[in-house]
Amino acid sequence: MAQSTGSRSFPVKHRTGGKVDYTSLLATGSVFLEQGNYQEALRYFQDAAKLRPEADESYLALGQVYERMGRLGSAKQIYGLVLEIKPGNLEALIRTAQILEKEGDYHQAVRIYRKAIESNPQAVAPRLGLALLYHHYDMFDEAKETYEALLAKAPRHSLALLNLGRLLFPVEALSEIGEETAIEAEPTPGF
Repeated sequence: MAQSTGSRSFPVKHRTGGKVDYTSLLATGSVFLEQGNYQEALRYFQDAAKLRPEADESYLALGQVYERMGRLGSAKQIYGLVLEIKPGNLEALIRTAQILEKEGDYHQAVRIYRKAIESNPQAVAPRLGLALLYHHYDMFDEAKETYEALLAKAPRHSLALLNLGRLLFPVEALSEIGEETAIEAEPTPGF
């Protein structure tokens, strides 16, 4: 039995000979991805995409594989497909912005983060990404404003609180007040 997609026909059976479903393909591809076996992960995610071309999960997974392989152009292209399937997909927008920043395209990264915020007004992640981008490029007023907007959505966000504090009260300024007053905080792992 084969599933038809346009002019191409794809087998529903996997190379092991057994019939598999979309979820199994994603799960197996994820195992290979975590093991660093990118070629096998690609094959499983591609098979999942062929089985359900309207679903965005397999394309997001393909993009992650390409990112880990260092094929950022391919990853951006795949995330573009995700956005065709599901405009405003938060993960695809954020990953695209991160790739653009790695490539040195600051202006496009800012544009994509803003689009992610506009498409997902309650989401914290694109605000954090944008704030970190501004902070990295020493655009302190923009970073401060973005951290504050993030904290309006998530008042206890530890990384935003820490970084905003560092912007407002740089350690060097505190050390001028007196050595006993200066406190340096290290970011909490995982945040």
